Amino acid sequence: MRKIWAIAWKDLRSTARNAPGLAMMLVAPLALAGLLGFAFGGGDSFEIAATKVAVTNEDSRPAAPPGEEAPPLAGDTFADILTSEGLEDVLEVTEVKGAAAARARVDDGDAAVAVIVPRDFTAALYGAAGASTSVELYVDPTQEFGRAITESVVRQALLDFNGARAAAAAAAAVAGGDAGHDDAAQAAAAAFVRGGGVSEALVVTATAPRVGGDEGEGATTIGLVLAGMMVFFMFFGASNVARTIITEDQDGTLPRMMTTPTSAGVILGGKFASVFLTVAAQLVILLVGGAVLFGIGWGRLDVVAVLAVATAAVASGLALMIMGVVKTPGQAGAIGAGVYLVLALLGGNFTGTATSAGTYATIQGFTPNGPLLRGWDAAMRGGDLADVASHLLVPLAFAAVFFVVAVWTFRRRYA
Repeated sequence: MRKIWAIAWKDLRSTARNAPGLAMMLVAPLALAGLLGFAFGGGDSFEIAATKVAVTNEDSRPAAPPGEEAPPLAGDTFADILTSEGLEDVLEVTEVKGAAAARARVDDGDAAVAVIVPRDFTAALYGAAGASTSVELYVDPTQEFGRAITESVVRQALLDFNGARAAAAAAAAVAGGDAGHDDAAQAAAAAFVRGGGVSEALVVTATAPRVGGDEGEGATTIGLVLAGMMVFFMFFGASNVARTIITEDQDGTLPRMMTTPTSAGVILGGKFASVFLTVAAQLVILLVGGAVLFGIGWGRLDVVAVLAVATAAVASGLALMIMGVVKTPGQAGAIGAGVYLVLALLGGNFTGTATSAGTYATIQGFTPNGPLLRGWDAAMRGGDLADVASHLLVPLAFAAVFFVVAVWTFRRRYA
């Protein structure tokens, strides 16, 4: 064991004297996390900016039968819903006159969505059974989030309008058949509109999912970004240390060590230990740096410790496996960088967990780094060991395979 630590200590001192390598391992992830985090919302929890919406209400009052009061305009109630205080955080509404003007605001980039209330909106609501109309959404095709949010709000409002009419129709049918169907529907619709629609009840909130108890303060944008950058640059940090095996092999130092009474297992054990300890130290420095510089709350100490060991094991195992396959430092740099970049793209190091859905989420879950990022995400949201345990199974399995393959390839090379 003493020889293993001596070999590891020698490599660690060599790494500590490598200023460019240290800059890439420590400075680069902190700098990138800071720049990207501040660009996408600073240190606060991630928020989506309110969608700019242009609303034009072309609804017109239908003619009332002789001797009856004209019904209230449902279009006004619909517009009030979109401009209600409960939706200010998600919709920034500007009321304009005319459908052409609303569409022009979208075409000019001044709005993401134009909501156009048709002229027959009230007439359809109060009309006989079977009457219908549609609210037009004129959408900037590049504004996917804005379109989805606005469409959700509009659909919910229309659902409530239709619900009032349907409830009245059902009540009329139960009370006396179809004779009073239209009159009852009109009466219910009028009461619904005069009462203000759902402007008081319709509430939309945008919150991030939370796991665990109430101990965590929620993941911040910078925290999520730094977690991805941390794992990504740990790949390169482990590679820099593991590459000394190839360099010493070419220089003849390693073959000469193999001729000494020290066994190949002890020598390789020292090399493996130096890689693991280097990335573990890199991880600790990045965690402390993130907490001090950006105020990131990484989560409970026990959860962070388990995630740290798993992350260091994956990074060091992958680097050692690649070094066991390649023959030259040039191959190590080219192949290693390619593998790390592909895994980062598939695992979500550059996108985080917010965009994980469908096929991409499935692929992300079967990479060595993707579940790790989900584990760090859960830790920052206050998760405990039970919350992150499921995210560690795949990474630890990968780490074990990486180390086994690395040991097998090096033993064959230096047998």
